[in-house]
Amino acid sequence: MGNYIALADIERRISPADLVRLADHDEDGTADAAVVSQAIEDAEGEIDSYLGKVYVVPIPAPVPKVLQQKAVTMACYFLYKGRRALSEDIKDNYKACIAWLKDIVAGKAGLGILPKPSESAGAGGVRHSVKDRVFGRDEPL
Repeated sequence: MGNYIALADIERRISPADLVRLADHDEDGTADAAVVSQAIEDAEGEIDSYLGKVYVVPIPAPVPKVLQQKAVTMACYFLYKGRRALSEDIKDNYKACIAWLKDIVAGKAGLGILPKPSESAGAGGVRHSVKDRVFGRDEPL
């Protein structure tokens, strides 16, 4: 479904009844796949907006477990937000995820994978070299 998580990951976090309550927008008694996909896309997009400063995104498989956990937390936040059912715990968990992402950008936390090469590392820039003059006004032929 997403780059980091899928519906099954969310189902392990929240009960089936809660998932239906949050994602059944057409009221047919089942969670709408499009609603869950949008929550996952929103979470992963926000994650990548931070991680893109440090890593090549999307993060390739195998995705670090901590990143999956944060993505699930954020996707659940967006599901609850969509139904205006945000509790203080859910808001606090989301804020903790954002703080963690900011720590990664600041170099205080990491994913345990190599960051993208810096743009200045190995970049030679423009090089210019000049050979000694052979001819000129002050020099005879």
